[in-house]
Amino acid sequence: MRLVADTPSADSEEILYTNKTVGTKETLQVMKKILIDQTAVKSAKVIESNPSQISIKFSDKGKNQLAEVTRENIGKRLAMVIGGQVYSAPKIMSEISVGEAIIVVSNEQEAKELVAQITEAPKKR
Repeated sequence: MRLVADTPSADSEEILYTNKTVGTKETLQVMKKILIDQTAVKSAKVIESNPSQISIKFSDKGKNQLAEVTRENIGKRLAMVIGGQVYSAPKIMSEISVGEAIIVVSNEQEAKELVAQITEAPKKR
């Protein structure tokens, strides 16, 4: 997970974000510094009651990292980047201290693919 900057800089890279859920596209200036990496993820799964949503649970270390990042960056956007693609980039409204994030995607197939990438991709990012 990386912050989204308001303007381009030497510390950011331009990534096209397609929000398939609402059908919009935008170019984001995503910071290069990784704030939370895959080693912080304990598990990821498709939510059975709503198969276009994914539950991502964080390890204790990841939970603390997520709480710190969200507490310090309220009002900014946090991009979930996997393989150079932005999957979600919500605005941080408050500290997230529960250790779980819910990601909404366009359909069940995309949810399954994203869970596979989160759980099977290399732990180094």
